[in-house]
Amino acid sequence: MQSNFSSKLINDPLGDPGVIVEFLCEKRALLFDLGDLSSITNGELLKVSHVFISHTHIDHFIGFDHFLRVVFGRGKTIHLYGPENFIDNVAGKLAGFTWNLVDRYSESVTIEVTEVQERHLVRAKFKAIDRFKKSDEKEIPFVDGILVDEEKFVIRTAILEHRIPCLGFSLEEKNHVNICKDQLKKMYYQSGPWLNELKKCVCEGKLDGYLLGVPSTAKGIQKKTLGQLKEELVLVSPGQKISYVVDTIYNEANKKRIIDLTRGADILFCESPFLAEEEIRGQERFHLTSRQAGIIAREAEVKKLNIFHISGRHTSRTKQLVQEAQEAFRGEL
Repeated sequence: MQSNFSSKLINDPLGDPGVIVEFLCEKRALLFDLGDLSSITNGELLKVSHVFISHTHIDHFIGFDHFLRVVFGRGKTIHLYGPENFIDNVAGKLAGFTWNLVDRYSESVTIEVTEVQERHLVRAKFKAIDRFKKSDEKEIPFVDGILVDEEKFVIRTAILEHRIPCLGFSLEEKNHVNICKDQLKKMYYQSGPWLNELKKCVCEGKLDGYLLGVPSTAKGIQKKTLGQLKEELVLVSPGQKISYVVDTIYNEANKKRIIDLTRGADILFCESPFLAEEEIRGQERFHLTSRQAGIIAREAEVKKLNIFHISGRHTSRTKQLVQEAQEAFRGEL
């Protein structure tokens, strides 16, 4: 079953980190980090509805101004997510500009910012029409690491360690639920809106005893249990999982958080700034080595590892970094 998502690095592995995930069946995209965005077209940026910021070091957040410039005046609401103090970081960015003419725009932009804290989330809005004054700030529950839960996907986060909180993310596509058309015909069931209800019941995990009305060309409307219909008609296949981890230290507690977040991912985008021989340097700077990235990917049982955020000091040694990660991972790189 083909995924609904296509993911790629924003820059080459030596450039500013970031991943864009595009929806294949609609004009929509998600962004992970806002580093240098010069390689992303305005058309791609205008598709973005949600942006997930690991932390606000300059190479992960310098692109905020670029992004705002593109979406301003489009009448959109942009959802931003980031670590502790993120609301203040966004407010500081917005305060650096003069907004005396924004009330002349009939369509501007609203930025909804969600800050991830240990026990809860904090959400606030910045509306261009109000000269980006902070409003509607409130605490909201933070359950199972979930930031976004929509019909087709869920996005989870984990708070990692970079001498400051740094967020890792996983995009988990929900199961694909499809109807076997050959079986539909064989059972003399008619097509119709009831099939959407059937798929919805499966997605929501309703009990197998739940009854649905099924139109039949042979017997009219029949009552069938969800369990019967699942056996007769429904094909369920797992969705894709895409994980993103940057700027974090390798220790047992942190490693466990990363593995719990990324376990079973179809692709893990993982930083690898340093060579295996630079383990001490990595510890001092709270970054991973190539070997550590490979170990994490192997223990998390991810299907494919994509290393990036490679230190500029290693421009001539990228093959070595890839080889070290490959040897530790023992999977597709």
